[in-house]
Amino acid sequence: MPKFSLIIATCGRTDELHRLFASINSDRCIDYECIVVDQNPDERLQPVLAQWQARLPIKRVSSSPGLSHARNVGILHATGEILAFPDDDCWYSPKLLQNVAAFFEQNDDYAMLSVGVRDECGVSSGNRWIRDACNLATANLFRTSVGFALFLRRDLITDGLRFDESLGVGSGTAFASGEDTDLVFRLLEAGLRGRFNRALTVYHARHDMLSGQTTEDRAFSYGCGMGRVIRKRAKLPLMPAFVGFDFLRTLYSLSRGKIGPAMLCAAHGRGVFAGYQAPD
Repeated sequence: MPKFSLIIATCGRTDELHRLFASINSDRCIDYECIVVDQNPDERLQPVLAQWQARLPIKRVSSSPGLSHARNVGILHATGEILAFPDDDCWYSPKLLQNVAAFFEQNDDYAMLSVGVRDECGVSSGNRWIRDACNLATANLFRTSVGFALFLRRDLITDGLRFDESLGVGSGTAFASGEDTDLVFRLLEAGLRGRFNRALTVYHARHDMLSGQTTEDRAFSYGCGMGRVIRKRAKLPLMPAFVGFDFLRTLYSLSRGKIGPAMLCAAHGRGVFAGYQAPD
């Protein structure tokens, strides 16, 4: 049984996988398996995997489109003690897996660890919670639980481990995010504990609203996912808090003459409200 199962759902990307595999391969003092869940309609991954299969323990499985569905397929094939879900365009910091393994060995009452996310320049790009380390809780989950930076101990999760396939990119619904936060909410509600630690890092390019590196449609659909999870998990107080936060970000961007980010923040806020209002 390997220490880690790294479940990599991928579609459309090849060059980025080389970077991810190289970062994983640098951590040779830990045992892991890479489960590549291929959602491509062609064989574009074949030359990429052929280049790495001699250096990494890679298992390739096929899946229909949808990030949550692909991750669920990967979970069925995973044999590791600790599960991780790296995006196909992220990459790991040196010794990340060793440090995650050490955390769980030293904290055997924790089932989850969420680590920090930074872009190639070292700027926080995913989870921007105000504290660098804290326990996962309702008030911070949307700022601390990013799926590709999340690690789960299987032995403590006894009530099934599955992402909601109506949430996330490629789900075929309006809810293009929130599948990771929804999962963590469910695990916390089951009595399990989780920790956030920004000192450990997964690298990923910025696609947040203030960076301007996305589209209004994507911002709206990501907001919809957030709103959907808030309603699904009965966390009503979070809805006006996040809509209000996006309104303030919109005003802030406008005050600095940044029309693009302002429009993205506004679209995201509208999405949060629309996702919460969407019928079941």
